[in-house]
Amino acid sequence: MVFGVFKAGSEAKFWLSPEVQLARNDGFDARMLRRISSMVVSHREVLEEAWHEYFA
Repeated sequence: MVFGVFKAGSEAKFWLSPEVQLARNDGFDARMLRRISSMVVSHREVLEEAWHEYFA
């Protein structure tokens, strides 16, 4: 399962399982990437549920 974040030409993708892990970063600086990663970890269950609902 992959979750993507996009903003003003920047993109980051995270694997949601088996654990949250950065898959790719194009344009976000380290500080912003830490903030995004923290939010993805905090909302992982909701993101996984939405992914399953969308692709079911």
